[in-house]
Amino acid sequence: MRIFAIFTHLFFFLALFQVNAQTVIIAEDVRNDRDQREYGMNRRHYSHSWIGIRFVAGSPENQGADVYTGRSRAIEYGYRYKRRFSDIFSAGAEFQANRYAFHMKQSDHKLVPDPVINEKERLVFLQTGLGFFQRINVDRRGDYIGRFLDIGVYGHWLPHVRHITHDETPEGERIRIRRTRMDYPNKFGYGVMARIGINNLVLSGRFRYSDLFTDDAGLPELPRWSVGLDIGMHPF
Repeated sequence: MRIFAIFTHLFFFLALFQVNAQTVIIAEDVRNDRDQREYGMNRRHYSHSWIGIRFVAGSPENQGADVYTGRSRAIEYGYRYKRRFSDIFSAGAEFQANRYAFHMKQSDHKLVPDPVINEKERLVFLQTGLGFFQRINVDRRGDYIGRFLDIGVYGHWLPHVRHITHDETPEGERIRIRRTRMDYPNKFGYGVMARIGINNLVLSGRFRYSDLFTDDAGLPELPRWSVGLDIGMHPF
């Protein structure tokens, strides 16, 4: 009987050890598989950085705010998060910061930011903000971005604006003046955006609903449209 009791205890000890060992191994494998299924370019969660350039498009609303469209542009950097809901629909949010420079045309009817004629002149807006978008995927794909259409809204905060002019004196001296802390820019803005993308390359367009200048300034608005190219910093 004593030998039977010893074998009985040994049997239960080995069975308990075997169950515990199998439980740990299975739990570890499932956790790793779940992480791989959840995160990826065409999976439930994905995030990446991006860089881009946008150019001013269209005409100002009123006379006196003409800009050089080819030279007036924004250099951008951002970070984007995407949440996939189905094979077709995703949604996301993004943070972006940019340097937006408007190169002003010099003419007799110039009003922005003042009527003074200079050799060269530009207004530089440093902006940061958030955007929210709905994504429509237009083809089936593996674990990569593929082709898509984004429609969304954005808002930005304007922490810094500078007004820079270049002139030359009759004696040939070069003068560069940099002004800051002006009271005429609006601190916040908002608008709508749309994007068409193929993997890393994205054509984007924006329309700014808000005014760049305060009502008290009495200045005509600069062009509201902009178009550009973004490059996603993720694998091809």
